[in-house]
Amino acid sequence: MFAARGIGVSLAIFVLIYVPLSLIVARCWRLMRGMLTSGSARQSANGLFALRVFPFALSTIFTLVFTLPSFLLLEPRGTGESVGALPMALGVCCLMVVAVGIFRAISAHRTTSRALMKWLDGSTVMEPESSIPVFCTGKDAPTFTVAGVREPKVLISEAAVAALSPAELRTALKHELSHVRSHDNLKKLIFRLSVFPGMSRLERAWSEEAELAADDAAVASLDDALDLASALIKVSQLTVAQPIPALTTGLLHSSTALQLRVKRLFSWNERHLTCPSGRGKLYTTLSAVAMLVLVASTYSSALSQLHAVTEWLVR
Repeated sequence: MFAARGIGVSLAIFVLIYVPLSLIVARCWRLMRGMLTSGSARQSANGLFALRVFPFALSTIFTLVFTLPSFLLLEPRGTGESVGALPMALGVCCLMVVAVGIFRAISAHRTTSRALMKWLDGSTVMEPESSIPVFCTGKDAPTFTVAGVREPKVLISEAAVAALSPAELRTALKHELSHVRSHDNLKKLIFRLSVFPGMSRLERAWSEEAELAADDAAVASLDDALDLASALIKVSQLTVAQPIPALTTGLLHSSTALQLRVKRLFSWNERHLTCPSGRGKLYTTLSAVAMLVLVASTYSSALSQLHAVTEWLVR
């Protein structure tokens, strides 16, 4: 019974934090977008991703760091208290949320794996010495895409190879490799795991910024920018509308408007990308250290107060 009460209380606290925070993020993220997207595209993408996963991450950390220890350390083991109707109901809701998230993540992974096996059938290796596998695929595969999470692969169709010049092919490949380095497919998997209604627009906004960030990472000069813009236009003419698995990221898979990206690349020499500064990293590190010190100094009292709350919840 002690273990059942501990699990019930932990799941209840998780859902009591996760649901309100997710509602706030789903309803108010647009109000914070201006602040999150004021820097470079990479900073904007990172900020939107952090905002999307914030409810799930904070709920998990709070449950593991505070709720569970407070119960294990302060709850008497000899009492015969039952779990209680409210913690039981909240625990069931939590398990449903987690189960749906796990199902969506597994389903997305399986769908992507099946599509990847089909696309790789008859493919050839383009970059044998590359740390990230690059394959030339047949006509049924997407023109440019990164597929997979644990071992991502870059796929380029024969039609794209034939249509693009060597310079265009190089910059388009750099765009895809940027998605690999940023672990964008893993982030999409985390989105499916941390399920909550109303988050799709925030996820699309992140996807748009991630595409712009990959464009920036592929470009080091105006010539690169023009080559990538030309590659985007040519690939848009080759791309045939088809369902794309969830855990893939392609040159044109995002909802980001092609016209916006091309215009942005044409004006590359007029833009000044905001790179993460050393001062910003220092502020982030100092804030994290200050938070850890605050938590450590108030940990015992926080556990006691939280245990009082969970006692009320059980009763």
